[in-house]
Amino acid sequence: MTQQDRLRSVPDIADAAPLKSAGYGGYGGQRPLAEEDAGDFDLRAILLKLWHGKWIIAICLMLGGLFGVLNSTQQPARFFATGKVMFDVPRANVDAGQDVVGDVIGPLRNQIEVLRSTALLERVVDDLNLTQNPAFNPALRPPPEPTWRDRIAVPPEIQDLLITMGLREPIAIGAPPPDPVAAEERLRRQIVETLRLAIRLRPIENSQVLEIGYESGNARLAAAIVNSVSEQYIVDQLEGRLDTFRSATAWLTERVEDLQERVETAEAAVLASQAQIALNAGVSLAAVQQQLAASTTARNLAQDGVSTLTAQYARLSGALESGASISALPEFRENEAIAALLEREIELRGNDNDLADTLRPSHPTRLRLAEDLEQVRAQIRFEAEQVVEAVRLQLDVAQEREAQLREEIRDLQARELQLSTEAVEVRNLEREAQASRILYENLLSRLQETNAQEDLQTADARILTPAEVPLSALPTAQNRSLTTGLVAGFALGIGIVFLLDRLNNTFRSPFQLEEMLGVPVLATVPRAGSNMKRADVVQRLREKPNSALAESVRNLRTSILLSNVDVAPKVVMFSSSVPREGKSTTSMLMALTSRQMGKSAVIVDCDLRMPALAKVLQVKDETPGLLSVLYETASIDEAIYVEESTGLHVLMTRPSERVAKINAADVLASAKFRHIIEVLASRYDRVILDTPPTLVVADARIVSELADAVVFCVRWDNTPRDAVKEGLRELLSVGAPVAGVAMTLVDEQRAATYSYDGYSYYKGRYRDYYEA
Repeated sequence: MTQQDRLRSVPDIADAAPLKSAGYGGYGGQRPLAEEDAGDFDLRAILLKLWHGKWIIAICLMLGGLFGVLNSTQQPARFFATGKVMFDVPRANVDAGQDVVGDVIGPLRNQIEVLRSTALLERVVDDLNLTQNPAFNPALRPPPEPTWRDRIAVPPEIQDLLITMGLREPIAIGAPPPDPVAAEERLRRQIVETLRLAIRLRPIENSQVLEIGYESGNARLAAAIVNSVSEQYIVDQLEGRLDTFRSATAWLTERVEDLQERVETAEAAVLASQAQIALNAGVSLAAVQQQLAASTTARNLAQDGVSTLTAQYARLSGALESGASISALPEFRENEAIAALLEREIELRGNDNDLADTLRPSHPTRLRLAEDLEQVRAQIRFEAEQVVEAVRLQLDVAQEREAQLREEIRDLQARELQLSTEAVEVRNLEREAQASRILYENLLSRLQETNAQEDLQTADARILTPAEVPLSALPTAQNRSLTTGLVAGFALGIGIVFLLDRLNNTFRSPFQLEEMLGVPVLATVPRAGSNMKRADVVQRLREKPNSALAESVRNLRTSILLSNVDVAPKVVMFSSSVPREGKSTTSMLMALTSRQMGKSAVIVDCDLRMPALAKVLQVKDETPGLLSVLYETASIDEAIYVEESTGLHVLMTRPSERVAKINAADVLASAKFRHIIEVLASRYDRVILDTPPTLVVADARIVSELADAVVFCVRWDNTPRDAVKEGLRELLSVGAPVAGVAMTLVDEQRAATYSYDGYSYYKGRYRDYYEA
């Protein structure tokens, strides 16, 4: 974005957003850290701004103090009465028991709220009959002077006409009469609110003492209100405790009666339950529990027997079915019949073995032995089966016994459960009756203590120091009036200072120029002195080449040369927005400085309407000028004036050369003028063009096409911002190579108060560094 586009993007210079400048200015091309962010709060700038307007603030402060003094003499006398109340007074202790309602005094902050309560203040109003006091009832005061509203009345003729029309009372302008009851209630509330706001309550540090104060225009009334508040508070405390005790007594009485009835009911229930249990149960719970334990033991034994018999029966029957040897089982061997048969079997088998060696198996003897052996074996099996059957019968008997014991245990358990449930209910009834009895006895004791303490109650506070009638008035009103006047005057002075600063429509600092215009500030040129003519300024630069003015001009020259680091500007044009900006003087000083530094320079006066260089150099001879060269009545060498003391070359515009019908814009736009500038640029190191203001004529825009750099001059604290913006826009609209802005005629001492951290400030602060 070009400089012209940036300038056009700002709709109003007063509201323009800060723009960063990227060129080389009179500050080394960089801005101080304090200006890096325009939104930062700058305390030093504010303080210096206030210091700059110190006389305005001082005058407003004196006027405010004077007004405060005059107003304080009109303030009525005010009196302040105080009294002290001490809290937490020891109370009587009845029978060394605890109080029923405890400590109701609470922290002092709670008592402050009690003292401000509406109920207590209403009692003060009734005690002192404040509704009939003119200080609180405006209706009892003398009538005020009639206002313009009171003077508006209906003419008598109209009132008579209204009466004849049936209206018995004349119509008055205003609101209908208020309800007297509502008015009285409103007045009472207003008095209570006035007391609440006026009473001063202050706890005494590290104590249980509270100071009560009241300020009034009547000394006796102030003391009376303080004493009434203290007394009504004591009464309120005592009545509060008595009401609390009465409430506690009523509550305890009601509770004792309820508990007495509950105890009687609970004890009756216990007796009835015990009687019912004794009637229903034929045996006690302990006996049932013993029977249950015995039956359980017998059942366990029976279960063991059944298990044993079941295993024995399974083993014996399994042995018979599998055909195992009967003699291998002890149950069979221990049977006498089976044992005898086993011996007979052994005997027969032995006989048969003996005959087996001599007789054949078919021998009758052996056949008879085999038949006997088979019979014996059959008898053994029969006996074994009888043993198994006996075991089975024992098993059936054991199982039946176990079932009987199990049924008996279930009956005993049910009976035990029933008896236990009934016993639990009895115990619950007994505990409830016991708890009700204990609570009844405790509350009955507390009721007796409360009745005894009620007659011994005292208030939780007492008046330590009653209020006395103040002997002297307070200086508070006068001091407050004086302080208010001083504060108001000081605030007014600050407001005027900031208002004047906001209303200022000029530029007071180079940073302000950069932020609002978006172009760099090349240098600040200080004012040489008060009431000095331009010729005197030029003479001062000649005489004092090391002065602050000379250093500023050299700084401007350096900034212009560095505005284009690739090709140094050769043709430099100076212009401004309006006349009397110091443009011609600055361009002359620029040319002189270049000459002093050994560079050839020529300055061309391009203002064909109001030429100024001849007056600056005080040239009185009739040397031909710029118009003579344009009209070809003189050559360039003949028209150039060489100043004797400095050797400066000047191509002036002579007032005698001007023609009334000449069009300056056409002349400056001609090819001849362009040729003159080209010739001068080829001969001199620096060609300086002094042009008219941009807002007055179009000459500067035309000449800017011939310049390598344009310096726009702005007068410090003088040129309106809109004029500067518009003048700069005129140049940028034609593509002028604006190198930057030069702030001219800077009052360095005043600038130090506006731009405290800028280049101009330090130049003003260290003026003794330069030649005076």
